[in-house]
Amino acid sequence: MNVGEQLRLMRKNVGLTQESVAEIMNITRQTLSNWERGINLPDIYTVARLATVYNISLDEVFLGKTFFKGGQNMKTNYGDAQIENLIKKHYPDAQKIQILSGGLVSQTFSFQSGAKKFIFQAGGKKEAYEKERYVSQQYKEHLPVRIIHGIYTNDDGRAYCFSDYIEGCKIFDLDQQALSDVVPSILELLARIASIEISESLGYGWFDETGLACFTSWKDFISSVYNDDMYNWNKLDSKKVDFGIIQNAIAALRENIDFIKLERPCLLHGDIGSYNLLADGTKISGAIDWSLSLYGDPLYEVANVLFWNEDKLQPLVSALKKQYMNDDLSRKKLKCYIIRIGLEEIYNTAVRGEIGYDDSWIMNRLSEVIMANDSDIV
Repeated sequence: MNVGEQLRLMRKNVGLTQESVAEIMNITRQTLSNWERGINLPDIYTVARLATVYNISLDEVFLGKTFFKGGQNMKTNYGDAQIENLIKKHYPDAQKIQILSGGLVSQTFSFQSGAKKFIFQAGGKKEAYEKERYVSQQYKEHLPVRIIHGIYTNDDGRAYCFSDYIEGCKIFDLDQQALSDVVPSILELLARIASIEISESLGYGWFDETGLACFTSWKDFISSVYNDDMYNWNKLDSKKVDFGIIQNAIAALRENIDFIKLERPCLLHGDIGSYNLLADGTKISGAIDWSLSLYGDPLYEVANVLFWNEDKLQPLVSALKKQYMNDDLSRKKLKCYIIRIGLEEIYNTAVRGEIGYDDSWIMNRLSEVIMANDSDIV
């Protein structure tokens, strides 16, 4: 989603008309309309003013995903003193403690201990850290992953962990030229991940911290989203979410499910995006946060990038479309996978009440994909 689309969605989310926003901002309605249609864009100072009017952060505008304001805390939110105490409990000589940008549920810091640099993360589920440790132990010889050194539970029951520091910055922080320069390295990383074949005895779909997944086939995993025993869509609040879009999405997935065939699963990261890849120069130096990793079709990895269609990642989106959307079967699979991803996301936030992203954006994206031709899903 580009910035213009994001601005339009955010205005609608707070129930404001273009006329009312134009009056508040002292601009013409046509100027605002041009911004929302992407004809031209406001400068950073004007975007900051709009963010204030819409009661959102600049990160939410530029990431291209709107944080879902769920009932849970978005961050663990330990204070500086608590963070320092937790780190020095395990690394007494720790110094140069610096905050880094984290995910939706974790606080992330770097620090120095002796001659080495480490990462400290607080928040998230202990099982997620244990899964990351499993991935690092199994695939550290093949992939640029963080090596987990310790996973602990604090007195308040919340988990935290320590891992190696990887040089580089998140690709979200790169300018467009630098991002374009690193795209070949991202494609090479995706190919490397996809080359790791997994024994069918481990299963398909998301795996746990022991490396075991629960589905006996890839088709079973994809179709599980409309399995009534696993997903109770009747719990969806029809006042907040258009159930008709959900029904159309499920119908489209059912119609094409027989195209989903996979002889043997491969490893998938499951959440490749601008916040989970680190770049050092023109090379990807790290792939972090494997909590959503799974076993399945490498095209599912591509579909995830295409579904979110981050404004920041358009050079990568263009490269993936060119490489993977060349035949009818691949396009049909990608459409199925994108629908599956969207349905899972809306179920997590609207039914399970988990932390995720804005429901209205997800629904709008699902509707776009359902209505589009297979070759125009992005």
